[in-house]
Amino acid sequence: MTNTSLRGRFRMNEKQRPQVSKLIRETVESGKIKLKDPDGSSDKFSVYVPYWA
Repeated sequence: MTNTSLRGRFRMNEKQRPQVSKLIRETVESGKIKLKDPDGSSDKFSVYVPYWA
């Protein structure tokens, strides 16, 4: 999952990117998802997976 793919699933537009970023950040903090590549250096191209993956 990425910010773009999540916006597509919820049919949100580009202007709502900050809202989706906040949702993703809160979900990572709660432990529901995690970074696919924790060593990646760019937040813009981050990919997330379920915590069990």
